[in-house]
Amino acid sequence: MTVLEARDVSYQYSVGTPFQITALEHISFSVEKGELLAIIGHTGSGKSTLIQHFNALLKPTSGQILLYGKDINETKETARDARFKVGLCFQYPEYQLFESTVYKDIAFGPGNMGLSKEEIDARVRRAAAFVGLTEPMLEKSPFDLSGGEKRRVAIAGVMAMEPEVLIMDEPAAGLDPRGRRKILEMIENYRRQTGSTVIIVSHSMEDVASLAERILVLNHGKIARMGTVDEVFSHAEELQNMGLNIPQLTGIFTRLNQLGYGVNPLTYTVEQAKTEILRYLHKGGAADG
Repeated sequence: MTVLEARDVSYQYSVGTPFQITALEHISFSVEKGELLAIIGHTGSGKSTLIQHFNALLKPTSGQILLYGKDINETKETARDARFKVGLCFQYPEYQLFESTVYKDIAFGPGNMGLSKEEIDARVRRAAAFVGLTEPMLEKSPFDLSGGEKRRVAIAGVMAMEPEVLIMDEPAAGLDPRGRRKILEMIENYRRQTGSTVIIVSHSMEDVASLAERILVLNHGKIARMGTVDEVFSHAEELQNMGLNIPQLTGIFTRLNQLGYGVNPLTYTVEQAKTEILRYLHKGGAADG
């Protein structure tokens, strides 16, 4: 079932001025219910501009954004409805924390939805559990937490609104490896347990490879490629020409394959690499020549 669709979307900044620039050009694609889609592209490719269209923060210069088949920009009411159903978590969301306690920060979004006090409380505690925040932490000041904990509080604030589509811009940016791993596990657990659709924007090809089902590649405001992880990363040279990297392990295994070792070049994660090396050794393989 299609949840979100961009239909021939174009967007221009500063229309009618000498500074007019086209940020998106004829973008068309759809996202299915429960899917995890990753959006990648070089800096300035239009990623952040695109995701701001999905909950009506930006309105297309031309084209439509459809939520369950309905144009979200049709009326003020449809735009408001989209902002509750499509949750957008910006890069470094911890900079937006402002309440005196973690609980109040997570409750801010649900509070704006006109929910009862009991429902707000239930949502705060569900969201806190999703991101691994303990009960005692809810009464702390968010400013007394570590960077990774602040990030989880900010993400919980979006999750507490229980959006049907959760969009995250660079969710693991700036975190140490442990914090990064926790955030990625949290995203996958949230999607699996709620059945929500998730869209992530990331510069980390390792994160994309480990999480995504499909990848959309933007290049200069246009869709350059869209497909499964294997389909997209099999075009390594094309991606590199766009200024993008491929996962480091993919580069290593691609090179091994080129040297005559019969390993699968489409290897992205440490677990996949371990399995592939054991498979190769079990076969008793050796490089040709």
